[in-house]
Amino acid sequence: MRILTTFYCVLILLFALIHTGQAQDRQPFDLSKDTLVLEQAIVREDYLSRTPIARTLDLQYLSSAQLLLNQGNTFIHTLEKLPGISAIHTGVGISKPVIRGMSLNRVIVNEYGIRQEGQQWGMDHGLEIDQYNVDRVEVIKGPVSVLYGSDGIGGVINILPAHIPYQDTFGIELINTYKSNNDLLGWSGRVLWNKDGYYLLARATYQDYASYRVPAETFMYNGYTLPIYNQRLKNTAGKELNFSLRTGVRKKWGNTSIYLSSYRQKAGFFVGAFGVPRAYQLTDNGHYRHIGLPYQQINHTKLISNTTIFLAQGRIEADLGIQLNTRKEMSPPHAHGYGPAPQGNEALALDLYTLSANIRYIYNGDERWSSTTGLSFQQQENKRGGYEFLIPAYTSLQAGIYNFTEYRHSKDLLFNAGIRLDYGQQSAAAAYTFQYDSAGNETGQTQRSPGINRTYFNTSGSVGAAWKIHRNIKATANLGSAYRMPVMAELTANGVHHGTFRHEMGDSSLKAEQGYMIDAGMVFTQKNHQLRLSPFLNYFTHYIYLSPSARFSPLPDAGQIYLYRGATALFAGLEAQADWDLQTGWQNKLSLEYVWNENRESGLSLPFTPPFSILEEITWQPQGLQRKLFRETSFSLSGQYFAAQNRVDRNEASTAGYFLLNFAAANTFNIAAHKLTLFLQLRNITNTNYMNNMSRYRILNLPEQGFNTQLMLRWAW
Repeated sequence: MRILTTFYCVLILLFALIHTGQAQDRQPFDLSKDTLVLEQAIVREDYLSRTPIARTLDLQYLSSAQLLLNQGNTFIHTLEKLPGISAIHTGVGISKPVIRGMSLNRVIVNEYGIRQEGQQWGMDHGLEIDQYNVDRVEVIKGPVSVLYGSDGIGGVINILPAHIPYQDTFGIELINTYKSNNDLLGWSGRVLWNKDGYYLLARATYQDYASYRVPAETFMYNGYTLPIYNQRLKNTAGKELNFSLRTGVRKKWGNTSIYLSSYRQKAGFFVGAFGVPRAYQLTDNGHYRHIGLPYQQINHTKLISNTTIFLAQGRIEADLGIQLNTRKEMSPPHAHGYGPAPQGNEALALDLYTLSANIRYIYNGDERWSSTTGLSFQQQENKRGGYEFLIPAYTSLQAGIYNFTEYRHSKDLLFNAGIRLDYGQQSAAAAYTFQYDSAGNETGQTQRSPGINRTYFNTSGSVGAAWKIHRNIKATANLGSAYRMPVMAELTANGVHHGTFRHEMGDSSLKAEQGYMIDAGMVFTQKNHQLRLSPFLNYFTHYIYLSPSARFSPLPDAGQIYLYRGATALFAGLEAQADWDLQTGWQNKLSLEYVWNENRESGLSLPFTPPFSILEEITWQPQGLQRKLFRETSFSLSGQYFAAQNRVDRNEASTAGYFLLNFAAANTFNIAAHKLTLFLQLRNITNTNYMNNMSRYRILNLPEQGFNTQLMLRWAW
């Protein structure tokens, strides 16, 4: 209640201020005028990010049409075609982003200016985002801590608000989706309206999918051959139900809006994921859409306020948010040790409450100088439940103040620099669990996690430059420091994390992560082609990771204990992308990515490092089909090779290389005043049997999805 009161007090204050300032308009939006943009997913020179540091880092932007054309199983899977972006995933409905080999709490996802806060530290915890509700997204790779504070080490994914509808318009969008591999059926609908500057956008999405198919009938685990009946991974079905509503006003003084979203997911875990897989658990029951135990249930609710006030020489922007993330792991009740069997199926429950505020003043009253001065605040409270213990209840607070200044020396040369001061605080009471003797009698308590009361201070900075060396050559460089507070799991975890198949144990003495990062870029542009090179080098004086301890857990089905440790680490790599427009309707894209890292103390690679990959995509937009019923027609064929990943951490299995072949097509039909767009994708055309080292099921030697036909119809009027 105190969090809600604080939020609304600040909101009322902002509404009291909004009648000052001067006029400036924003780009409107109308579904009836929305076109299927088929340009390649490259940095667009006509796109100007509102994130100032993006001008000296690697930025890529995707429109709504590009997101629909390349849609994957989840929002993060859709972004995987961008070089440097990959996903850690569990099955087909749970994924989280990886940027240049860094993931979890090292990558920030912002929706409408507010950091998405779930349980990012867990590899089996997905991103609670309705991918149909993402209209525009920018991905900035590299250190962004100076603007975003802790966690901004690998980069940021900014989900941008949809354009405000045109004045005096009303529109409807309906999307139907079918995927053959897991029999997915999906529906999403949106309504938009604008009258006299007051506007509304509302969306509802529902998805239901069955257990997915793999091109294999058996898999090997611990030397045993186990069956995969009917080539379906049992109990990997799931469903989603999502709602969102955005309403606001756009006037001469600026604009303000309220955004409310609700994300609900129920997703099954492969039945062998909790404990050791056994043949009797894998028996086919014929109910492929049934979600049995074990499964996870996610509820994520957000309320966000965005306000922009135009002033004579700049603007004030304020983003305020409240989030409630509830995550439950359900599994058959089982006791650890001699204790009584628990009641109910709720193994683990985590409730995370987050209050966020980001306020900044952007000065742009000078042709050469511009600056952003801001402050950010975040308060969290996490509660726990269930018969399993993993992390304790805790509270945390983060606050920061920063300035980022940009100097445009000439039209061809730009410099920027920023500095940020951060404060953080974490606290948790010591947690205990009961002990029992062999007769089931209670004998006392044992401490599972220590009490925590820690305070952090940090200063981070960044300097960068962008230079147009020649009319066809542009270079960028950025040097920044990175900082991340350890999350509570890294300090206090002590229990079986079934979704990751191991006993995880924190270390309350771990320090904050610190690193120094160098990014460079070079863009060569000719009339019909473009080449981009983005090398990077990151050095961490303290990097937190999970390491096997060679000590076996006393808990059942837990294997050995994995400890959170700190070490010096080095990351280096390169992304390259070449695009050709042959001006005959043909386009060609070639991209590659490589990440190399090393734990400087063990000499081994860090876990979950994506392999070298190279993507070739040919697109044809036939000019002769541009008729009344056939508009914006496109066909594309892509092949992607993933090299073997043999640079692995201790007890992490190597993964063989593989090649995937995909096809995509799209066409828009103009029917009266309506637009019907058809999207077709054929994924893994050759039904290749392969394993992905970024999959949580890799440890079970389970193959990835087989051939998949995806059909999507988008109707807009």
